[in-house]
Amino acid sequence: MRTSHTYDAKLAYYHITQLAFPRLVDSVGEAEAQDYIVEQFTALGLDVSWEPFSFTKFPAEVLPRILSALFVPVVLFVPWFGERFPLILCFACLLSLAMAMFFTQWQKRLEGLYDVGRRHRTENIIAKNGAKQDDNTPAFLCIAHYDSKSQVLPIAVRAICYGIAIIGLVVLTTLMFVRLFTLIWLPNYIVWGVAGITSFCLLLLQINLTRNHSPGGFDNASGVGVMLEVARVVMAREEKKSVTFLATGAEEYGMCGALRYIQAHADEYDPKNTYVINLDGLGVGDGVNLVTRYGIPPTHTARALADLFRASGESLGIPVSDRYLPIGVGLDSIPIASHGFETVTLTARGIGRVALKVHSKEDRSELLNEESLQEVGELVVDVIERAG
Repeated sequence: MRTSHTYDAKLAYYHITQLAFPRLVDSVGEAEAQDYIVEQFTALGLDVSWEPFSFTKFPAEVLPRILSALFVPVVLFVPWFGERFPLILCFACLLSLAMAMFFTQWQKRLEGLYDVGRRHRTENIIAKNGAKQDDNTPAFLCIAHYDSKSQVLPIAVRAICYGIAIIGLVVLTTLMFVRLFTLIWLPNYIVWGVAGITSFCLLLLQINLTRNHSPGGFDNASGVGVMLEVARVVMAREEKKSVTFLATGAEEYGMCGALRYIQAHADEYDPKNTYVINLDGLGVGDGVNLVTRYGIPPTHTARALADLFRASGESLGIPVSDRYLPIGVGLDSIPIASHGFETVTLTARGIGRVALKVHSKEDRSELLNEESLQEVGELVVDVIERAG
């Protein structure tokens, strides 16, 4: 084991190259990735444990398709029947829009949906530095998911489809209110145009099947590689703060590993004195994105921790930009934040360069650069050191 106290992106990138192969849940690649991560954590002297958990694919694979299928007839009924039955269609559009907004937020009351349907099993990998949390210094939970997936639609296209569908529902709901209260009805070609585009996006999301063809270099071998190198530095410096490293499974099926971990371990942490750092999609562009808001309307996941990252970025000369994640993409930080913890997700500022390659065969480690990996690693190490 290297004893250097300095974060080294070359070592992080080496880990990434060793993990950049298809590793969907229940695949041979997933087992190989798990073994590699455990081997690396163990070699660092961390206290390592496997934690099996069960989940179902219903929330990530089935429920979105059911909702999309329910929305399509409502959308198409607007140009067909909206002029004659404005009250009924206004109510239907409003209800559909409310449902769509509802599901852009994490709902603790619906976590039971992860037990609906056929059960699957995988593992979280937990590694601790052995320090105990106290009242004077914060504990850290550093997360990166190790699974990957490919889909028919690149993640950027999926997010755009969700966005257009939401906008379409808003426009159609507005048209129905206008018709109901002013009796004005726009030309049919305009109404049909909005309904047609909205329906097309909803139907397109139905074909977004999951496969195991992506090497997942950016999503998310990059996050695991950075986490492994941060863990090496933490152990080399004999960090006195409590630091837990969590490699989550089944993130690509709805952040299942993060959810199961916080359900099982929330009582072990003080939410007011614990910082959660999620690493997901790193190594392209200059600087780091700090995701601290998601959903419609926006839900904040961190304030004090976000301030720490901004201060570290300013001190180190690393650009740190705040980002808002409205819809279409899930992050491990979201279910943990819903349980009352300060969480941030770090992503690359240059994500636009690779957005069309995520969840595809083209998501390879060659997309990444060491300069970007160096920035995010230095930032995480500095935040851990300066907190307290």
